Amino acid sequence: MRFVLEVNFDTENMQLKPMEELQRILGDWSQRVAMYPLEPGSQEDVYDSQNEEVGEWAILDD
Repeated sequence: MRFVLEVNFDTENMQLKPMEELQRILGDWSQRVAMYPLEPGSQEDVYDSQNEEVGEWAILDD
């Protein structure tokens, strides 16, 4: 089992403030990690501060 976080830096907001946006995404995810079972198949889209979808995280079965 492995955890994968994919973030696309193509949006305008991600290009303007990449470090701030990535920190916010990681902070948001860490706040909500307890809401999801840590098992393969768990996943969620991730969004920048302008609420644009910029990627996803997932728990994958190896």
